[in-house]
Amino acid sequence: MSDTDMTLSDTPASRTAVPDGFVHDAEHPQIPVPFTAVIGDRRMEGRSLSVTGAVVTGLLPPNAEGGVRPVTLRFDFEGFSTNLYPEVRVLRLGNEADATYELRFTDPTAGHLAPLRYILNSAIAGDLVSIGQMLGYTGPTKVKAQPPKVQRGFAGRAGNGFKRFAILGLSVGLLLVAGQVIHNRVMFSYEGQPVMVSVPGETLRSTAAGQITYVNPDAGAGDVIYSISANSGDFLSVEMPCDCELEPLPDFYEGATILPGTALVKLVEADAGLEARTQISFEGVARMFAGDSAELVLASGDVVPVTVALMQGEAAEPGDTVPADLTLPDNVAGTLQPGTTARLRFRRHLLPDWLGGTWKNAGTRIGGAWTALVSDLTEE
Repeated sequence: MSDTDMTLSDTPASRTAVPDGFVHDAEHPQIPVPFTAVIGDRRMEGRSLSVTGAVVTGLLPPNAEGGVRPVTLRFDFEGFSTNLYPEVRVLRLGNEADATYELRFTDPTAGHLAPLRYILNSAIAGDLVSIGQMLGYTGPTKVKAQPPKVQRGFAGRAGNGFKRFAILGLSVGLLLVAGQVIHNRVMFSYEGQPVMVSVPGETLRSTAAGQITYVNPDAGAGDVIYSISANSGDFLSVEMPCDCELEPLPDFYEGATILPGTALVKLVEADAGLEARTQISFEGVARMFAGDSAELVLASGDVVPVTVALMQGEAAEPGDTVPADLTLPDNVAGTLQPGTTARLRFRRHLLPDWLGGTWKNAGTRIGGAWTALVSDLTEE
């Protein structure tokens, strides 16, 4: 007969039935701990207790024997009490005249298990002392003293110092990287279109589709620069219109197949400077009008300040690009080569001009003083 039956006989087998999951009846022995069990409106005196059940004596409510009932287990300490609320199956121990009952927990691993185990372990360790119906706790109440620290040797202190220095260096490096990223996001705005530095001049384009049959890169004024065998059957030749230099473009070679409008050569003056043209986004135009400075960032990492002049065209809308001419400073135009590529960016000014100039001058003076100090120490 299992312990889930509603009625049990008085045979020893029914009284010693073990819940599922436990090996034998004595696996969790009963510990004599004073407590009070309340079932319904009846209070019963506790005799012993374990994690699987309790033994009590007293008068049960009607029809409580053999059924499953909620119970309150009350533990009275000095100055406070603790209540647990497990669900139990009520079983009679002994004969009809004996008012001793076993309260077997239907779920021994429910929420009451943790405080119940603490109470039982304290009773086994002797930390709980019973005085009649009261319980007194005599266990440790102070935190254990920490053992004395072991004095480290020179190698230990050096290793600890190296670890701290490494952590400090890594932290500073991360702060510098984060600061640089934030600085670039706040101060700079890059344009998506690349900038090509070239020589200003007039570009000659093909007037018909066909194939180039003759090229003369060294043509003078009045000489034939190139000839085209057009698809229409015509043979077209183009003469050099001026006494100027000729800059061949990628499609300027014999045998090249071209379409109408293909750029072939560029006519430049001998003393012509450099020019740079690009397409600026609508956001870039707005930043330029807001007073941001325009700069060219070369592939080498050098930064060249430029002046932006928007070319006339149709009204731009958000998402459109606007053609613009970039004027290079004279001291830089002589050092750049035609064909140099760069990126255009706008620099935001967060400080007033007078404060920014003062900060820049202070930085220049500090840098000069540091250079002089290093030079003096080196000479000594």
